[in-house]
Formats: sequence, C-alpha cells, structure tokens
Amino acid sequence: MSRALAPTVAAATAVVTLLSGCTEASHRCDDRPEPSDVSGHRRPVAIRPGGGIPALTTAAAARAVPAAGPGATGTDRLLVRLQRETLLMADDLRPVRPGRCTGTLPARAGATTRCTVFYADVEVTWKVERTGTQRGTRPRYATTPLTGVHTARAVYAAYARHVARSDADGPLAPRDPRCDRLPDVFTAPPGEDTGYFCQDILWSCRSGDFDFTWNDLPVRTDDHGKVTFE
Repeated sequence: MSRALAPTVAAATAVVTLLSGCTEASHRCDDRPEPSDVSGHRRPVAIRPGGGIPALTTAAAARAVPAAGPGATGTDRLLVRLQRETLLMADDLRPVRPGRCTGTLPARAGATTRCTVFYADVEVTWKVERTGTQRGTRPRYATTPLTGVHTARAVYAAYARHVARSDADGPLAPRDPRCDRLPDVFTAPPGEDTGYFCQDILWSCRSGDFDFTWNDLPVRTDDHGKVTFE
C-alpha cells in the first residue's frame, strides 16, 4: 500500500468503527424491557386498553328518553332533546329528567334562554339560542352546555378507547394506563380541564440505558362537554 493511501484507509476504518459502535448502541435500545423504577406519581386506577363500556349511541339515548307525546309544547320537545344530549355528553346511561326553561322560548333569531335537566340528580344547565325558522317548520335552536356532567365509569372507558386507538411503537406507545380515582358523578365547565389526570408510561433510551416516566394527560372537556385527552 502506498503512503498516500494509508491515511485514507485509516480514516475510513475509523468511520466504519464509529458507525458500527453507533449501530450497536442503537440496537441495544430496540428491545424495550418491562418498565422499572418509573419516575413520577402513579395514579391509583388501572385501565384495561379497549375495555369498558362502548360510547353511548344516539339511538340508545333516544330509547332512554321517549319523544314528547301528542299535544306537547315546544318547551316539552326541547327538554326531551336536552335530556338526550345530556346523556350523550355524560356518555353513560343514568336517570335523567326534565328541569325547566327560564321564561318562554326565544321568539326571534339570535335570542337566547337557559334550560335545565337533571342527570343522576345533578342539575345541568344549557344555553338555547333561536337560529331561525323555515316557513312551515318548527323553530330551530342551537344548544350549548353551560355545565358538563361526567361519570367515573365513562371517563375510564373513554381513556381505554383512547389508549386502544394508539398503536405507536415508540416513546408514545401506551404502557400501564392509569387514571385518578374519580367521583362517581362530577361536573366540569365545558372547554376546560376537569382537574383530573390519566396517564401511561413514557420511555426513552440512550446507548441501551432506559428511562421510564409517568406521562400525565389532563382529562379535558371540549366546548360541547365531551371528554378528551388531547
């Protein structure tokens, strides 16, 4: 070998050796062990991915709250609708009954009123806005919850479905999902955090050294009162 080629060959050998070392270190992170020495706070309730009750359907809510009968007023029909929407928001079949609306229903587009229903004896308030009326049809209303109502069973089931939808094979892959111990029935303002958390284990690896951390996800509600973990 000529003296001119010797440094080049030596440099190439060094690069191959370095890359080989990186590859070996990377491979040591391929086989993730069972989590141990997990840092952070472990929530008390274990969740089985994909387990629990399915999401409540519109048909099930309609069966639980029959339509208003002949001669029913507009308020009666609206309270039937609000009871069904409350069941769908809570995502759990519990006793529900009508409350009342403040004054008469809005007579012009854009006008609002408030109505209440009771879910498991918890008062749930809705804002009702008149959106207009097509000729020959009943008045139309947009409804917005001002009180969100939820159950522990429904939140646990929602998180189980959330975890089951994740098939990530990496740092976000769910492992040992858990939640706070929630009240049987509780309320929370729509569009805000409930103050409770669910979690799974987040992991990272460097040169074969694994670190495990409890990854807390706030239990939130969207503007319609539905639970979300995003």
